[in-house]
Amino acid sequence: MKAGVYHGFGDVRIEEALRPATPPEGLLVAVKTCGLCGTDVAKYRHQLVQPPVVLGHEVAGEVVEVGKLVTKWKPGDRVVVPHHIPCFVCAYCRHGNFSACPEFKLNTITPGGFAEFIAVAGPSAEKGVLAIPENVSFDQAALCESLACCLRAIKRSGMMPGDSLAVIGCGPVGLMNMALARALGAGPIVGIDIAPERLEAAKRFGACVALDSRGQGVVEAIRTITGDRGVDIALVCVGSAAAIESGIAVARRGGQVHVFAECPPKSKLTLDPNLVYHELSIVGTYSSSPVDLAESLQLIAHRRVELDALVTHRLPLSQLARAFEMAVAGKDALKILIHPQREGL
Repeated sequence: MKAGVYHGFGDVRIEEALRPATPPEGLLVAVKTCGLCGTDVAKYRHQLVQPPVVLGHEVAGEVVEVGKLVTKWKPGDRVVVPHHIPCFVCAYCRHGNFSACPEFKLNTITPGGFAEFIAVAGPSAEKGVLAIPENVSFDQAALCESLACCLRAIKRSGMMPGDSLAVIGCGPVGLMNMALARALGAGPIVGIDIAPERLEAAKRFGACVALDSRGQGVVEAIRTITGDRGVDIALVCVGSAAAIESGIAVARRGGQVHVFAECPPKSKLTLDPNLVYHELSIVGTYSSSPVDLAESLQLIAHRRVELDALVTHRLPLSQLARAFEMAVAGKDALKILIHPQREGL
């Protein structure tokens, strides 16, 4: 089979690889769509993983083979595949910290989603894989994983209908968070970015106003919008210490700064310890749980969150290197989907 192999920044190659064996308690899945995630881009830019490696984890596909011990699935089933599964019973899981579970990253897909086929381990096949509803396409289903991460962030933020929200960083996940927050009743929503095209996109995805963070008066503008309080939640969707500091500046007393995006290695953040008297919370979210994944798939199936317009590019596996380059440039591209089973798109 063919796989897109990361060898370092600016070096992604399409190579021949062995098709993975079907685990006795797992599945072999033909990858129909795999989304290019901001986490993939961070690994690519900052060399956060040891090459060579196949990236990609936002997978929707079709079951090709089932292990001899599998009874839940059959060939031909259309499925969303989670890349990590917690144990559900450890102290972390009992407290809802699923991504901190020691088993979370032990249960993964082989190799990664930027390949024609992946093997799905038994725990994932049994407790995480989801059937794609008939009215949901592979492309729509592949957005489920990102939406699940956003949903978990919204849950952890304690957002209530009517809460004001500033989304700092209006890339794909920032826009997805906006769309989800709007669907769940948040407002007003303010988008903050530096790219004109992303500021325009923010208005389409739920922002009442979009502000250039390089301009003057961002804090004052948000104060005006929120009755001089600041936002209830500042959701930081770009990996930047400066963006986190901007979130602190625009959040109200008693509000929350929610860190969604990973910063580059060795990033430093300077905090005024007297913020404690503002009762400001700084919270982070990493990844999602199987529960969030299932809920997100239902949100997509019932058209509670419309994300089709988020997809700007659909590319075959042969153009994976180009996809990474476009994502790093961040100009014309929002969500990029890779189709490993199709060429000539």
